[in-house]
Amino acid sequence: MFEKLISSCPLLERLTLINFTGVTHLNINAPNLQFFDIGGIFDDVSFQNTFHLALVSIGLYVNTDNDENDARDNSSKLLRFFVNLPHIRRLEVQSYFLKYLGIGNVPSRLPNPCVDLNYLSIRIDFDDLEENTAALCLLKSCPNLQELEMLARPKEQTSVERSTNFWEDDHWSSLFAHLRLVKVSGISGVKLEMHFIKFLLSNSPVLERLTVKPASQDGEWELKELLRFRRASIYAEVIYSDP
Repeated sequence: MFEKLISSCPLLERLTLINFTGVTHLNINAPNLQFFDIGGIFDDVSFQNTFHLALVSIGLYVNTDNDENDARDNSSKLLRFFVNLPHIRRLEVQSYFLKYLGIGNVPSRLPNPCVDLNYLSIRIDFDDLEENTAALCLLKSCPNLQELEMLARPKEQTSVERSTNFWEDDHWSSLFAHLRLVKVSGISGVKLEMHFIKFLLSNSPVLERLTVKPASQDGEWELKELLRFRRASIYAEVIYSDP
């Protein structure tokens, strides 16, 4: 019923769904859609005829069991999500949606890069290997990214696979050639978070400002370590914002 309603509105340009539930597989078929904002509970999401869609904000309110999904289907959710979004300019990955994008075989980068995407916001558990892998693919697939926001999700008591050296590994063959503004929020100064910040600073030659906002005052002294990290941009300003 919902899918039929959307497809019967060919002139629809903006769609906002708040606290959305009741549809397991969400398929958006809207040839003139330019703005899409959803937060809710669903198992799957896909796009058809959405070549004009430029601004997407999507939040999944429940955690995803990747082991259960992998047992059924090993195809990449991330690849399928972007296949009909060739002109996306702004993307916000909220709540647990990065966990969803990490389901299946995540490529090192998308086969068709998001060349128009200049703003990216990601909520992430830096201790989760699958989420780090999905975030890495996104970052490598946005060659013209100018503004990045990383929001650390509060830690949970889970048995996810962890990789303490993930952001120190040599994943990269190119730099963030256009990245100017970065904001990292909700962190506590743990090793993976610091490795990520160190990597951004050392691979962003035109960076103008990095703003770091910790989750609490507890990790203040550890976070001040970032002031000693090497910066590829001589103009990069590091700002420590109180919680």
